[in-house]
Amino acid sequence: MVTKGLVSVVLTCAVVTGVHAGPQDWPGYGHTMTRCSISVDGPNVIDVNTLEWVADEDPQDPCYYVEFENATGPIVYDRKVYAYARYYNESSEYTNSQIVAYDANSGETLWATPIDKAAWDSWSSPCIDTKHNTVLIGSGTRVFALDSNSGEEVWTTPLDQNVVNASVCVAADLPHARAFITDYDDMFAGTGKFYCINLDANEPGNPYQPGDIVWSQVVGNTSGNTAAYGNGVVYVASIGTDFSGCIRAYDATATSDVQFWEVTNPEGFWGGVVVTKEGFLYAATYDFWGEEDNSTLFKIDCADGNVIRSVPTERTDAMPVVVGDKIYISGGISDYGSRTKVEAYQDNGSSESKLWETGAGIDVGGLTNQPAYANGKLYVGAALVNGTYTELYILDVSKEPNDAGFVIAHYEDSNCGSSPAVTYESIYTIGYDGLFKFHQPAFLGDIRKDNEIDTYDLDEFADAWLYEGPIGVKRSDLDLDGDVDFADFVLLANEWRKELSSE
Repeated sequence: MVTKGLVSVVLTCAVVTGVHAGPQDWPGYGHTMTRCSISVDGPNVIDVNTLEWVADEDPQDPCYYVEFENATGPIVYDRKVYAYARYYNESSEYTNSQIVAYDANSGETLWATPIDKAAWDSWSSPCIDTKHNTVLIGSGTRVFALDSNSGEEVWTTPLDQNVVNASVCVAADLPHARAFITDYDDMFAGTGKFYCINLDANEPGNPYQPGDIVWSQVVGNTSGNTAAYGNGVVYVASIGTDFSGCIRAYDATATSDVQFWEVTNPEGFWGGVVVTKEGFLYAATYDFWGEEDNSTLFKIDCADGNVIRSVPTERTDAMPVVVGDKIYISGGISDYGSRTKVEAYQDNGSSESKLWETGAGIDVGGLTNQPAYANGKLYVGAALVNGTYTELYILDVSKEPNDAGFVIAHYEDSNCGSSPAVTYESIYTIGYDGLFKFHQPAFLGDIRKDNEIDTYDLDEFADAWLYEGPIGVKRSDLDLDGDVDFADFVLLANEWRKELSSE
């Protein structure tokens, strides 16, 4: 048990520091730019009692319902929620897309900005450039930067071809911040490109204006290939040429397309890639031909592109969720020898083995649904119905599908369930009936999950002190950086002080 003296130190730290780590944010597709899709924790109840609000009015005419762009996912930043929706003119014609901003607490529409119309039913998700407080989205043949507070257009960048299903990747920690995105080769002629876009102001050492293309490179056939970034390197997959997939690594700091390595594969990659703290890249392919598990999950060394191993998996456009030695994948389509499912794998060091997969009795997963993980729970929607999501599940991944309690919660009273944004007390998800927020009040520092912060939480925090390892494994890692250290200690202290102040 911790001492009274240590409790006093905790409360003193809270008064002195006042550090804010943004635990209520989910600023991009897959959460961070590494695409980890991990939150420190999340609700375990989704029902009419935890449904805080539904945003379903069209910003142009409240008499109509808003219609979001297919399987797009919402993002959350600075107490606002942003989503990619369709824009209908006064004649009810679908002429444009739009980014809509909502107040995260009330669901009130704050602003809506029309942008170029989504091509080929694109389901890209927005992304926040936190350095410049802008919302970035690729739509039509342009990348848009909108002021996150007002929705005003800051800059636009024309690309050579449409963007389809790919989201922007931001490298904000570089000497000069950059954004990365792929376009779409709609004729499969091998002309798809990967773009590097400048984000910072023109100044000595940076000859570019915000929105200028620094470089671009042809990467072959492309669709939905969202890049990931980590430690000065940006990684991107592609369908490749003749549907032979490829993953490449580039120097994110360079002023030309400096490529470190590439890995080729007979199957194409139709989605994004994930980079782990330990220096590995994970990606899964989509093979059109064959029965279940006809595609491949790859683990690749980020340093040199060496393929550590591969294992059969279900075809998918979504990214793997990697939590320590566990990997979770949502994939499949209800036809063509496939079915929608969620699969779990164990990384055994020298090999990977499947732990479980959901059966036909649980209609969950699908190739466009990006799951989110939080403290032993996996948040994932049911299969698409007519291009939209209709159900949301919370799964206990420590169990198997046939075990009691595997499905922690299941919401099907209204249509929602797209790739969710998850914080320690809220879930945001889109469906046919609008943008939904589920809210279960909680404390970030409630490590024991007993609805209060006390010395028992501090005991568990002390047990994890100086942990250094994978992200998402330790609940005490409050800032999700893979370390339990003084920064997490300060977050716990601030939460504890706030709870005491409210009593």
